[in-house]
Amino acid sequence: MSIRREWQSFDYILLLIACGFALFGVFMVGAALSYMNPTGLPVRYTSQKLFFATGLLVLTAAAIVDYHFIARFYWLIYACMVILLLIVMAISSNDPTNTARWIRIGEHFAIQPSEFSKIFVIVFLAKFIDKYQASINNIYILAIIMALLVIPVVLILKQPALSACMVVAFIGACMIFASGLKARYILITILIIIPLVCLFMWDLNNKERVFIDKILGTYQVSRIDTYLNPERDSEEFYQTNASLTSLGSGMLKGKGYREGKYIPMGDNDFIFSVIGEQFGFIGCAGILLTLFIIVVKCLLTANRAQDMLGRLIAVGVAGKLSFEVFVNVGVATAILPNTGMPFPFLSSGGSSMWVNMACIGLVLNVGLFKTKSIFKG
Repeated sequence: MSIRREWQSFDYILLLIACGFALFGVFMVGAALSYMNPTGLPVRYTSQKLFFATGLLVLTAAAIVDYHFIARFYWLIYACMVILLLIVMAISSNDPTNTARWIRIGEHFAIQPSEFSKIFVIVFLAKFIDKYQASINNIYILAIIMALLVIPVVLILKQPALSACMVVAFIGACMIFASGLKARYILITILIIIPLVCLFMWDLNNKERVFIDKILGTYQVSRIDTYLNPERDSEEFYQTNASLTSLGSGMLKGKGYREGKYIPMGDNDFIFSVIGEQFGFIGCAGILLTLFIIVVKCLLTANRAQDMLGRLIAVGVAGKLSFEVFVNVGVATAILPNTGMPFPFLSSGGSSMWVNMACIGLVLNVGLFKTKSIFKG
């Protein structure tokens, strides 16, 4: 049995929703940047428009080039990911703060390897699991998969970039669970995770911590402390307070486009609060509904995929988008500590835009392939 492309089945609705959503994000970045300079927008707004335009090209390439062909180079993709993350580590070792997340190319351009790692992991794991799918419940194969996943997770954590680290780990978990893993392994995983979470919470509430300070960076621990005890350091809690004020001030319908004032530097992690202030509860609900539709579209594509490779790619994309939205909105509403998570398609940044557009392109690509009947020529 072979598979073929059927362009009649191209998901134009997903394409239009994703592109329209990203374009809306460009305007919201401009609105967020106008808070700082009402009379003129910074260069970052022009850059975001350029990222959107080039993102369309990335989406087109990801949708047209056969994902089976792309996945052939899965080891090369994995190697590139690790090399880029190692370069970031080398840069951070020369930085007095031991913090670096970008590789600068020239004076005005930089890429963020931790963002690209998300799509690299999706393609690599999809192909690796597809290749060994018959043995997915073999403990040795599972151990190899976990080891290969841990490497980028640790390298990203060392930057440090806890939010991207969590996304990569969540993507891996979604794809492994969708690969036909037996229920006993899922149960074992849950039985391991629950005590670890309890141990983490116990240490978090200790006056003298045992291991958290050694695993997380100083600024990450500081953000958690600020979240748990906001009265200790009002300056660090300022952005979260501004986010809550912004969301509350928008009420039901919002103040109108570019009418906000509460969120400085809100074009990235707090873009959801900017939307809440300008378009109110209705705007926020519309944003979440749109992302829900995109995620459901990805899952439906996974369900209809004609091979395990395509199914896992679509599941990985759905996991990535849903987790990023959950954390970003959780931070904006003070449900979660500030972790620096961009909102898919809406937050400023070229790396994030390109990766999200590539993800949608891959899902569209997966949806094109159908089983070829032996009765058809």
